[in-house]
Amino acid sequence: MSIQINLDQPPFSFLAEEQLQWLISRLDLVFFPTGAAILDIGQASPGLFIVYKGIVEETDDDGQVFSQYGKEDLFDVRAILESACKHRYVAVEETLCYLLKTADFVQLLNTSSDFSIYFKTDLGTQQSLVEQQDGDVSEFILSRIDSDTMRAPVYVTGQTSLARVAAMMDEQKYDAVLVKTTEGVGIVTGTDLLRAVLLGDSDRNDKVGDIAQFGLITVEQGDFLFNALIKMTQHHIERVVVMHDDVIVGTLELMDMLSAFSTHSHVIAMRIEQAKNVQDLVVAAGRLDVLIRSLSGQGVKIIAIMSLITTLNRRLIQRAFELVVPERLQSRFCILVLGSEGCGEQILKTDQDNAVILKDDHDREAVMPILHKLHQILLDFGYPPCPGGVMFINDAWIHTVEGWQQRVGRWLQASTPEPMMNMAIFMDAEVVCGNPDLFRGLKSHWQTPALRSSVTSAWFARPALQFETPLTLLGKIREDHGTIDIKKGGIFPLVHGVRALAFEYGISDTGTLDRIDRLLALNVLDAEVAQGLKDALILFLRIRLRQQLEREVENPGLTQKLQLATLRSVDRSLLRHGLHRVKKFKQLLVSHYHLENFG
Repeated sequence: MSIQINLDQPPFSFLAEEQLQWLISRLDLVFFPTGAAILDIGQASPGLFIVYKGIVEETDDDGQVFSQYGKEDLFDVRAILESACKHRYVAVEETLCYLLKTADFVQLLNTSSDFSIYFKTDLGTQQSLVEQQDGDVSEFILSRIDSDTMRAPVYVTGQTSLARVAAMMDEQKYDAVLVKTTEGVGIVTGTDLLRAVLLGDSDRNDKVGDIAQFGLITVEQGDFLFNALIKMTQHHIERVVVMHDDVIVGTLELMDMLSAFSTHSHVIAMRIEQAKNVQDLVVAAGRLDVLIRSLSGQGVKIIAIMSLITTLNRRLIQRAFELVVPERLQSRFCILVLGSEGCGEQILKTDQDNAVILKDDHDREAVMPILHKLHQILLDFGYPPCPGGVMFINDAWIHTVEGWQQRVGRWLQASTPEPMMNMAIFMDAEVVCGNPDLFRGLKSHWQTPALRSSVTSAWFARPALQFETPLTLLGKIREDHGTIDIKKGGIFPLVHGVRALAFEYGISDTGTLDRIDRLLALNVLDAEVAQGLKDALILFLRIRLRQQLEREVENPGLTQKLQLATLRSVDRSLLRHGLHRVKKFKQLLVSHYHLENFG
């Protein structure tokens, strides 16, 4: 039989070729006239239905519509797994469906683990399976830290001379040794030795313990190599110490990793560190989109991509700061990144959102020309200006600590939309360079019960409801000329709703996923809601990134529209489930903050 639907996509692509051909041979094509009941409440399902043509409507006993199903959509797996239908399925128009009988479907569940897991698990696991299959997952991404990738630890005592340590490194071809002292275990690298003897005051006979670096950066044996790479990038180092059950079992060197595996991220990170001028940084910034495309194509998880790109973006700004700002001024102010960059949720470049805290207003005259130069550098990096003017070159976004305290106070007392959104933007702030102490005291200014009154919190939460969830009354995705704005319809209400709860409960974390974990720990959200929100956000970001990468536009990161016609049925199904999670979360916010009283 010639099959007129695409089976080369999840969940059917989880099947082996032999299983898929067997499935095709077992499919029947069945016809239902308009108004026909395909499945009824309490009925045992004859099997899995796959819509070929027409529309099927799902309702409960009271006639409430739960969803509609179109071409290549599946129903009703739950009826098969639970032995009876809980809802009614009716043909809205003349409908053709492929039917895979219950016994055949169950046989596939029993013989294909991924196929079975997909149908028996939650949204998060489903999309993880889809991601794994979609990506050309490289050996590097799947490899873990083990005895083949790490070196055995080499120890010296703190009393060992620098000359002896240098000889040991040369003999054993190591570029670092671990140093045991009364303070604990430290590390000394070949670079440390060169700096101490050639650039410092140390003598070759001095004790190595005097130059050891403590506070080791560690990873766990068995973790992914990719996570070790992210940690090296974050801390600007070329090796980490490997632990197992709190015991040091080895060291992992960047060059060892790169000799066995290939990735572009280390090239960008090293270009940033070695930059002699701003133009070097502009070249590195221009390679980020290529890196993102490569990582996405290799099946790297969206959370890992976000983490790595956030680290590289912030290091770009830090190096620009180091190159442009005179050392005498570097402690006189700090630069904050706001919005998705502050949350650590930016992947492709979006518009600039940043602010500055001055140590003293007298520094403004000296700092402003530098800020204008840094603003131009960000433009050269590919970050367009913020349409709303939320940038440190504007007077409204550069203040002293006292000035910011006063401004935050006015925002919170105003309880009107614009000040509340300014507060929301500022609440996501993270110090990216300069003097971090300037921000610490300021952040505690709005984390007080007095400023988190129920009225203020309600006004703060209100913007999460300003955009409608793009779902029809029939539970289908509502299109606008074939597209939906995923930021307005899904990402913003989720992110801002979580931000509002974090504001109310004085949570310091800025990342949405971290905030959800904290809200779960405080019993503000239950486990099912928390996991559902995390799964939905990751899904939205993944689908948005894929479509952004497919577009040939100057700033794809600014594009928020999803073209529904290009989505596979499996992605439309996942997207619909994710939007339903957002819709339920907004109902939770309405109830929690009594927002039904707002006009």
